[in-house]
Amino acid sequence: MLTELFIKNFAIIRSARIELGRGLSVLTGETGSGKSIIVDALGLILGQRGQINFIKAGTKETTVEVTFDVTDNPVAQRLGIPMENGLTLRRHLSTAGKNRVYVNENSVSIQTLAEIGSYLVDVHSQHEHQSLLLRERQLAIVDSFGKIEDDVKHYAATLKNYNEMVESRVNLCTNIKERNQRIDLLRFQIKEIEAADLKQKEKEALTQELSVLTNLNVIKELSEDGYMLTNSKEDSIVDQVQRLCEYLTQLTRYDETTGEMLKMATEVQSYVSELSLMLRRYKDGIDYTPERLEEVEERIDLIKKLEKKYGEGADNINRYRHEAREELDALMAVDEKLDALDAEIIDLKVRLNDQALYISSKRAETVVRLQEDINATLRELSFPQASFEIRQTVNRAPDESLRFMGNGVDLIEFMFCANPGEPLRPLQKVASGGELSRIMLALKACLAEVDDIPVLVFDEVDAGIGGETAETVGEKLKAISLRHQVLCITHLPQIACRADRHIRVSKKVVGEGADAKVEIKVEKLSEDERQKELARMLSGGVTDISVKHARQLLQKHRAK
Repeated sequence: MLTELFIKNFAIIRSARIELGRGLSVLTGETGSGKSIIVDALGLILGQRGQINFIKAGTKETTVEVTFDVTDNPVAQRLGIPMENGLTLRRHLSTAGKNRVYVNENSVSIQTLAEIGSYLVDVHSQHEHQSLLLRERQLAIVDSFGKIEDDVKHYAATLKNYNEMVESRVNLCTNIKERNQRIDLLRFQIKEIEAADLKQKEKEALTQELSVLTNLNVIKELSEDGYMLTNSKEDSIVDQVQRLCEYLTQLTRYDETTGEMLKMATEVQSYVSELSLMLRRYKDGIDYTPERLEEVEERIDLIKKLEKKYGEGADNINRYRHEAREELDALMAVDEKLDALDAEIIDLKVRLNDQALYISSKRAETVVRLQEDINATLRELSFPQASFEIRQTVNRAPDESLRFMGNGVDLIEFMFCANPGEPLRPLQKVASGGELSRIMLALKACLAEVDDIPVLVFDEVDAGIGGETAETVGEKLKAISLRHQVLCITHLPQIACRADRHIRVSKKVVGEGADAKVEIKVEKLSEDERQKELARMLSGGVTDISVKHARQLLQKHRAK
């Protein structure tokens, strides 16, 4: 149940707090008093698109808050929002276009707000009458009455999967020539990389070797000179260190403290001898072979060419080869994949066929029940001779196979004639505005019996009707309010007199001259105020006679 609606700085409403209860609540007021603005505010808090012109002039933000006495909401449960104290939805919309949305003080998205609201309130306005003319909407009404929506969702998921599989198969089968060319290219690239047999850090090692080979003469000369300096010349370093050791050996005989120097000299002698041997082996090992230089240059050139194609370094080149191998394997497996897809597509098509026919059969049962209920309700709404029919056609291809559409294989069309002797025609071709209002109300009355949404809002769905028909519309709304909380904006006293709660919306001018502003006042009416409001609705003014008539009207329906 919706217990309270709070509106601040919305359109021309500065502040309004509307307390509601069970049963039927009506909002009345002069034409243009702002009743529909309240419905717009309710739409905002239920996740509808926010518009900057919703914000009251001279303010920066509008706030709408609504409280529900509920303990069950699947979206709130999924999000882990506690509902021990009901649900409070609050939305702020600023002039900068920014939205802040809260559910029980938990920040949520507008999409989540709309999901939560869809389980709480169903708003029916004059504009919705036009949607009744759309065949898609007519099909949705049948599914709602028959509680077929879940079956349709499962079917839609299967259809989505089926279409994706068909598309995958088409993609696999197209561009076969390009696929074969790609296979040839990948095979060449893999073979080229494998033939190169690159090693880790090979390019760096070859670059170092190339530096040596291209400077071999200088290296040989330097190594020869180095060796001669250490060992081959007269008075070489080896000889000099040898003599130094001899001097220090004699010195230690006279001064033991020089032993450390002798130790150091001995170590130097060992290092110099080892260095001399290394230099000799190095210079003797130098072997200039022009073939090796050419071989190294060619190898480096090959690596550079591969790097231009496949990436810098052996790691990237080998990684490319690995990825190319995976792609090649995938391309080579297309035939196997096609066979698997074909089997899955056949299976999905069988499931689609079964699901579509099952839904179609449930719709056929629903059409019979809904059609009977609507015709019975139309008779109650002063359509004694009207005829309403729901035509269901299975959409088939020329070969009699089913045409799978997004919501099944059925085409639904509402047919209507208001007078006997006239042929049934599509609703959009025969129904007037007033007739549409009553047909819509009949539908809502029928759906209310199976609908789980607790709050129904009717925004002037009584437009274009009056007299005896208005009486029956009032009775129908009252009957609906026994199963749902109903909020109805109306101009008809025949409806307003049946309300459990009467709320008046009025305009008033605040200020004077250039500072004058129009504001909306929303107030729950006392018994005396209600009689006067009904009197106004009955005769256009408040007179003793109209007040007496209003009092009698209230007493009549209170007795009922």
